[in-house]
Amino acid sequence: MIGQDDKVLRVGLLPLGFFFCLLFVFPLGMFLWTSFTVKTDTSTVLTLQHYVDVLTSDSARAALVTTLLLSVVTGVVSLLLGYLLAYQVARRGPVLSKLIFMAAIASLFTSTIARALGWRVLLAYQGPINGVLVGLGIVSEPLQLINNFTAVAIGMIHIQTPIVMLALIPVIEALPKDLERAAIGLGSSRWRAFVSIHLPITWRNAVPIGLLTVMATASYFTTPVLLGGGRVDVMAIQIQQASQVLFDFGYAAALSVVLVAVIGVIAFLVFLSTNWRRGAAARGGS
Repeated sequence: MIGQDDKVLRVGLLPLGFFFCLLFVFPLGMFLWTSFTVKTDTSTVLTLQHYVDVLTSDSARAALVTTLLLSVVTGVVSLLLGYLLAYQVARRGPVLSKLIFMAAIASLFTSTIARALGWRVLLAYQGPINGVLVGLGIVSEPLQLINNFTAVAIGMIHIQTPIVMLALIPVIEALPKDLERAAIGLGSSRWRAFVSIHLPITWRNAVPIGLLTVMATASYFTTPVLLGGGRVDVMAIQIQQASQVLFDFGYAAALSVVLVAVIGVIAFLVFLSTNWRRGAAARGGS
C-alpha cells in the first residue's frame, strides 16, 4: 500500500513538474540563451558581445556598485533590527510581543508602492521628519532626505526588516530560556546575556537570512524608482530600460546574468567563511 501511494504521489507531481519547466525553466533558459546570441538578417550568431558591453559600460558598472552597496547596507541593518525585534517577540511579555508581531504583519500586507509613497511624504523637504528636526533645533534648515541613496535604503530596510524578524523568531525561540536565566542569575545583565549567549549560538542561522535579504534587495525596482527620483541607478532600472525602452533584450539578459553571478559569488564566499568558522570551532572544541 505504501509503495502504491508513493507511485500515485509521483504521478501526481508530473503535472506540477511539467508546468514548472514550461513556465519557469524554459523562459529562464531562453533568457539566458538570448544573452549569448545576436540576431542578424540571416541567422543567429553566438557571441559574448553583450557581456563585453556590460563590463565596459561605465553606467552598468556604477549601477552594479550601487546595487551591491544598497543590498549590503539593507541586509546588515535589516538583520540587526530584525534580530532585536525577533528577540523582543520571543522573550518579552505577551502584550509587547503581540504588538510588534501585528505591526510586522501589517507592514507585510501593505503594498510596496504604498510604503514607498508614504516614505516620500515623511522624507519630503517640508515633510514631518524635517519639521521635527527643525522644530527641535537639531538642524537649522530642512535636509534633503528624498531622491537619494539614503531614502532608497530607508525604504528597502522598511521592507526587509519584518521579513527578517519573522524568519528569526523560530531561531531565537529554539534557544532554551534556561541559558539566559542562568546567566542573569549569575549576575549578568540582560543585554550582556543577549550578546554573550544569543548571538554566538544563533548567528550562523541568521547569516543565511541576511543573505536572502541581500539577494532580494538586489532585484528590487519599484522602491529605487519611487524614492530615488532617478538619481539612484541600480541594476533593476538598467535592466528595465534595456528591455522596455531600448528593446535590447540581449543586453538586458547579460545585465541580469552578471547581477545573479556577482550575488551568487558573494553568497558562496559568505557560506564558505561561515562553514570554515564552524569547522574551526568544531576542531577547537574537540
